[in-house]
Amino acid sequence: MSRIETRENVVIFIYQAGFRKEPVEEQLAIYKENFPSVVEDAEYFDRVCLGVFARKEELDETISKFLKKWTLKRLPRIDLAILEASVYEIQFYEDIPTSVTINEAVKLSKKYGTEDSSAFINGLLSSFEKSL
Repeated sequence: MSRIETRENVVIFIYQAGFRKEPVEEQLAIYKENFPSVVEDAEYFDRVCLGVFARKEELDETISKFLKKWTLKRLPRIDLAILEASVYEIQFYEDIPTSVTINEAVKLSKKYGTEDSSAFINGLLSSFEKSL
C-alpha cells in the first residue's frame, strides 16, 4: 500500500471514529482486521490515528486559529478529518515535506469533500505552514 493510500485510510478512520463510542485502540484493531492492507504501513497508520485522537483538542485549536468566518462545528466532518491528519503530520513528521502533505490533503479533499473543500483546505494548510 502506498503512503497516499495509507493517508486515505487514516482520514477515513478519523472520520468514522468520530461517530463511534468504542475506545480508539479497539476501533483501530477492528479497522485493520477489515482492511488488512493497512498493516503494510501500520507504523504510520497507528501513529497518525492515535496521535490525532491523543492531541485532538490541540489540533482543533490550531485549526480554529486559521478559520475565517467559520467554526469547527460548521466544517464538514470529512474536511476536519483531513485537516486534523494533515496538521498532525506537518507538526510531527519532519521527514515528510509539508508540500507533500498539503498536496495529498488537497487530493483527498477533491475525492471526498465538497466542491469548495480543496481550495479551503489548501488555503488553511498553506496559512498554517507559513505560520511555522
